Formats: sequence, structure tokens, C-alpha cells
Amino acid sequence: MKRTLLSAAVLIPFALLAQTEGEYVIQGIYNPTLIDAQKIDLRPEGIDTILPTLPVTYSLLPTRAEIPPRVDSLTAAKLNVEKALGQLYKGYVKAGFGLYSTPLGELYYDQGRNRKNGFGVHLKHLSSNGGLDDVGPSNYSNNSVDAFYRGIIQKNEASGRLIYDRRRISYYGYPSNDSIENSIQNAPEATKDRLKQFYNDLGFAARVRSINEDSSKLAHDVALEAHSYSNNSRSRETNIRASISAGLQEKTEYYHATLLIDNNAYRGYPSPDSADFRQNGTLIGLMPSVRTVGRKYFVRAGVGLYLDALGETTFHFFPQAYAHYALFDNILVPYVGLDGERRRNSFRSLTRENPWLNPAPRLRNTSELFDLYGGLRGSFANNLGFDVRASFSSFDNMALFVNTPNPPFGDRMTAVYDEVEVTNFSGELTYSRSTDLRLSARMDVYKYTTKVQDEPWNLPPYKLTFAARYSLRDKLVLKAEALFLARRPAYRAPEPTSDNTIVAVSTRTELDGFLDLYVGAEYRYTKRLSLFLDMSNITASKYERWYRHPVQRGLIMLGATYSF
Repeated sequence: MKRTLLSAAVLIPFALLAQTEGEYVIQGIYNPTLIDAQKIDLRPEGIDTILPTLPVTYSLLPTRAEIPPRVDSLTAAKLNVEKALGQLYKGYVKAGFGLYSTPLGELYYDQGRNRKNGFGVHLKHLSSNGGLDDVGPSNYSNNSVDAFYRGIIQKNEASGRLIYDRRRISYYGYPSNDSIENSIQNAPEATKDRLKQFYNDLGFAARVRSINEDSSKLAHDVALEAHSYSNNSRSRETNIRASISAGLQEKTEYYHATLLIDNNAYRGYPSPDSADFRQNGTLIGLMPSVRTVGRKYFVRAGVGLYLDALGETTFHFFPQAYAHYALFDNILVPYVGLDGERRRNSFRSLTRENPWLNPAPRLRNTSELFDLYGGLRGSFANNLGFDVRASFSSFDNMALFVNTPNPPFGDRMTAVYDEVEVTNFSGELTYSRSTDLRLSARMDVYKYTTKVQDEPWNLPPYKLTFAARYSLRDKLVLKAEALFLARRPAYRAPEPTSDNTIVAVSTRTELDGFLDLYVGAEYRYTKRLSLFLDMSNITASKYERWYRHPVQRGLIMLGATYSF
């Protein structure tokens, strides 16, 4: 009520003002007051809602619940116990026989499992009567003995080998006809011996290297190798090679250095009754380097310093570097590098590459002045890898092989040296599925530039290789290898006349490209006994690896292996 009256008192003057125009003056003070209202006293009557409690009676049952006891069985704890190793046989014997009267015999034995040391021996024999058409007798034989030892001494691994290898080859690089055969039959024994060659290699090797698990400690690797090498023309070579390597890890950097001392004493006899010549020299090399490794990158830098005292003493310097960076979790790894080195060409190394060399080849050491390369490697999947690469290299005193006449019959080969530049493009694919299947294929394309020789004799412009291995439940093992070489240039020096003058006529020819396919199979009849079949050059390609020196066609060999 008070609020109603107050509102009316306030609004009435404004209403009157709105109806009458003019000026009004209000004097005095208006004090509105509110009249106290009377509160209505309402007292509600309460209603009792509490109900009376009824009496409750109950009794306890004297029955006990029967709960059957339960015993939970505990699962046995799994312990990290190494799986029991399978039976390891200490050795095996292998025997086979193939076309061209080709017997094979092999024996291998070692001590077996031992954490501290081990030793063994390996014996092997392979020979053939050759059986090649249109050339001279092509008999050959290989016999080898290899005894080895390995032991752990504190935190070092010590190993040693003693080897003996004897190879026999025939100088069959001449056309076979009745007149030449009659000449051979009527020739004295000394002349007949010139058609055969024996290489004897007695060698020793020893090595001591640290096996520290702590990479921050100095690691070392000391090796010594010695060979006494000779042929039946009395040419002889003694080579002693020692190397000392040391490395130390400092945080992310690894410092490494290798010292090489290679001494070679060579005495050559062009024929058993000729005068000799000597070539002695020492090659000393020092190769320091440093490398750093990150989560995605690897960088190495170093130099190769060589002092060569073969004849005139010369000094050689080669920068060395390598780097790669991993992309997309190692799916793609681009890399670049620069290498170079001084290599020894020895009587032993040359005749192992080409056994039909003359009995006393001249020696020169080869310099790989530089090898600049770059490429990309990686994987398309967990089991499929690839590597593509391009390189440009330059060599000084690269050994090339040419044919030289050997009157009254036969051809031998001679090493000639030249400055050669090589451009190479290569691609490689590898595939593996556990241990059951392994595949690899590689292609190389070459371009050569020579300085003295007209062409890069016996070097192919491109090469293809393939290898495969498949194991069917570890019972049947299949193997295959393929090699394809493109056409290659070859050279034969002019024939001397009867008065030892040289006829200025030489022969330049092209050796045909070839595919050499090998297929092998092994059936494991039991864990001890297995049978094998090897087939080489199964396409029966009539090709020459070296000019006038064809290879056997369609060699098939059957045999067995027994483990004990």
C-alpha cells in the first residue's frame, strides 16, 4: 500500500505538467514515508506422521554354510634359458667326379665348440684332363692344405693360419693339329716342360686384435702375413706384409690409424736356363682417419700416405673421405666418397688373376690416383634392397694382359701397364626371405680411356652377375649363378722370325660375349649324408676368358658329402 501511494504522489505532478504548458517552480522538500504493513499471522496445524513401531521377532538358524575349499594352481615361471644347441659335427668328407675326368676330394675337420680356442684343417684336391677341342692339352690340378688356430687370451683374439697351395696349369693357347702334335712328341723334355707350369705357395698368417666391449678404450689390430711363392721356371718371390691398426672412441668421434709395411723380394727367370733379373722393394703406408656418427649421418675423413721403394723411391698422397645421410628411417641413404691408394702388384697376385702369364712377369705397383663416387642405397621393403652408384677413377700403372708368342708353339700372356681412366655405372638388387631364399643381381657399365695402349685389352664394357639360393625345408638346397661379359678387345703381339727379328704384324681381335650359367643342387638324405649335383657352363658356350684360352663346356659333377 505504501508503495502504491508513493508512486501516485510522484507521478501526479508529472502528469499535470504534461497537460499544462508553462514554467513551474517547486519549493520545499518532499519526504515520502511508508506506512507499516500488518503481517498476517498464519500458524499451520501440524499433522503427526510418525507411525507406531510394530514388534519384530526373529531367530538364528544353527546351520553352517558349506563352502568347498579351492586350491588355485600356479603357472610355472618362465626362465630365460638358452635354447639347446643342435648337434655340431666336427668335420666332413666330400667326394665327386665329373666330365673331362674331373675328380674332387675334400676333407674338413675342426675342434668343435669351445669358448677359449679352436683349431682345424682343410684339405682339397681338384683336377681335370681338360678335354678341350682345337687347342693343346689343357690339363690342370689344384691341391691345397689349410691349417688354422683361434684362441682368446684375456681381452684379445689371437689367430693363425698355415697354408700350402699347389696349382698346375698347361699353356694350351695354340691350335692343335697333327704337325704341332708331332713336334711336341719329338721335342726334348725341356721343351715339353715349357708347356706346363706349377705354382707353389707356402704361406703363414697371424693376427692379434682386441675385443674390448668398452669403445672408449684403445683398440688394436696387429697382423702379419708371409708367402714364399715360386714356379717350375725357378722364378721366386718372398713377400712379408705387416699392419698395425689402432682406434679410440671419444664421444661421437672415432680416431683410427693404420701403419702398413709391405716388403717384396722377387727374382724372375724367363726360362729355366735363362739369366735372372731381380725386383726388390718396400711399400710403407700410413692411413690416419677420423669419423663421426650421428643418428642419421656418418662422416669419415682421412689421408693415405705411401712411400714406395720399388726401384726409384716415390712418395704418394691420396685424400680419402666418405659421408652418408639416412632419410625416411634408412629407406633411402644417399652417399658420396673419395678414395685412393697405392697397391702392390706381385708375382703371386698377377698369376692368380691370370695363370697363363709368362714365367717371369715384370712388376710395377699400381696407383689408384682417385676414385670419386656417389650413389643411393636403401630398401623398398624389409627384405628388398638396392644400390645404384656412379664413379670416376684414374689409375697409374694398371695391369693389362696381352698374348705373346711362345715359339715353337703356344701362346703365353704378358702384363703391360698403362694409365687408365674408368667411368662406371652400376646397379644392384638383393632380396632375402629369412634363410630360405636369397637373390642378388648386379649390372656394371664401364667406359675406359687408355693413354699408351690402343684399347683396354680384355676389359669388358659391361658385366652382369646373378646369384640365387633356395632351401626347401632344409632338405633340398638349390643354387644358381650367372655371369655375362660383353665383347672385349684382345691383342696378340707379332711373331718373331727364325732369325729373332720381329715381323711388324700384330693381331687385334674381339672376344665374343658369353653367358656362363651354373646350377647346383644338394639333397640332404640324412643329417650326416647329402648328395650334390653341380653343372657349370650348362649352356655349353664356347667362349674364351682370355684370348686363345677357351673354357670347359658343360661340366657336370656328381658327388656326396658325409659329416662326422
